[in-house]
Amino acid sequence: MASVVKCMGIMTGAGLACGALSSYYMQSKVNKAIVKQAQATAKDGQIPIGGMTKDGKMWDGKVSVDEFKKQLDKKAKVSSLISGLFTAAGTALITGITLMLRGKVKV
Repeated sequence: MASVVKCMGIMTGAGLACGALSSYYMQSKVNKAIVKQAQATAKDGQIPIGGMTKDGKMWDGKVSVDEFKKQLDKKAKVSSLISGLFTAAGTALITGITLMLRGKVKV
């Protein structure tokens, strides 16, 4: 039984690491392109932003390129962690089913 737990732990950990790292790598490539485009449209190091409040009024604002980059990086880290958790859950499920079919786990 210890070898089953050990195998499940190793595979789940590997799934988490690989899922999170691959997601972060792909997202960082996209973020670099987005930041490059934002730098091209920035005026005086500021990116113009705006939107609408809940009561329907329009507002204008600005954000620095560095702050925009930090926000993108934070979102990439959170989404890669979530992606890694889903990958780990899927890997654990497949590992458990595989071990069960091979007769290592008795139900």
